[in-house]
This record gives sequence, C-alpha cells and structure tokens, in this order.
Amino acid sequence: MKRKLLIPIFTSAAVIFLAIACKKQNPTEPVNKCAEETPCSFCFGETLELGTDSLIITTPYAQQVPFLIDGQQVGPSPIRSKTPTGFYGYQGGVSIAFNSANTLACVSNKITFAHARFASNTNPFPSLVNVQFPGTPLISTTPDSLSYFLSPYGYTVEHYFQPGTVFMSQIPGESFAGVVDSIIIRGPEFETVTVGANLFESELRSMCVAHE
Repeated sequence: MKRKLLIPIFTSAAVIFLAIACKKQNPTEPVNKCAEETPCSFCFGETLELGTDSLIITTPYAQQVPFLIDGQQVGPSPIRSKTPTGFYGYQGGVSIAFNSANTLACVSNKITFAHARFASNTNPFPSLVNVQFPGTPLISTTPDSLSYFLSPYGYTVEHYFQPGTVFMSQIPGESFAGVVDSIIIRGPEFETVTVGANLFESELRSMCVAHE
C-alpha cells in the first residue's frame, strides 16, 4: 500500500474557558489527576456548528484548516451537513485543528475519531485521513498506515474497519449503509491535534479527546 508522509504544517488556536468534563484540581497536584467519577474528555464534533458558508464556525478551540491529498492542499472545503456527532461532505476533504488548552482540567493522551463512507465511493482516495500531533509532521495516509508513521513518536494506533452507517444530517432517518474506519490513538500528552478525512460522500464523526 502506498504511504504518504507530507510536509509539517502547524496550526494555532486561541484559548477559551468552556464547561469542562472534570473539576479543576489543586494547582499543587499533578495536572492529569482527575477524580475517577469525572473523567477528562471532550467530544468536539458534538459542539461545533456550520456557518452560512457551509464551513465550520471558527471557535477558539477548533478551526477548519486545509486538507492534504497527495501533497496538495484542499480547502477549507464546504461541508454538506451537520450530523449528530460530526459532519458529512460531498467534495474535498475536511481537517479540524483542535486546541483543548483550558477546555479540560487534564491534558489529553488519547483521541478517537471515525470516518464513515459509502462502500460504492469512487473517489481515488476514499479512506485518506490527516493526523498531526505536537512534534510530528502532518501525516496524510490511510488508517491502516497510521501506526507506521506515528509509532516513532510514541503513539499507538488501533484501527477497526467494519460495515457501518453513514449519517448525512440531523434529520431522523437520513442514514445509509456504508463502511467505517474507527481510529483510536494513544500516546504522549497533547493539547493541540489536527484530524481530518476525505469527505467525498463521507462523514467525519466522533472526534473526542480524553486522558486515561
């Protein structure tokens, strides 16, 4: 399988105080020490919305950035619709740069996201994703090759490919049979991360960070 490793592109986002998933700890305690009943986690796709230009509304903790396909920048591309936990598109690719500083009481060391698409998708790069952590280049490759590129930086990748559902919008019943790449990445702590997927008749969803 052809692997692609592209030139590093780094993004920045401002900082905002939001409702957090766990209470702030005493400053003298380790930053990642959270009460077990209030785990540190946040799902970005559930809070982000689309603007009138069909682009993700920029917030201090998330912004839509160009997607890289075969070394070329695409977008930011319009998105067709908001889904319950993500976004559905029909052209180009969509990447989102997240900054969880001050949105969580704990620094994340895990991110999950899913890329659902129609099995009949004829795009030449149907499963392509983008991933970047602090200190890594921007990686543009297929999910089954993410481990190859991220393991040198201390990250482990779990990838599950299976039949699934593609949600096109929040309208009840508007979902269709498809296939899903589910991705779980664990490793060194991070506050900024970029994830994206080729959204040609596809959905990027369940984008969540957490500390374990």
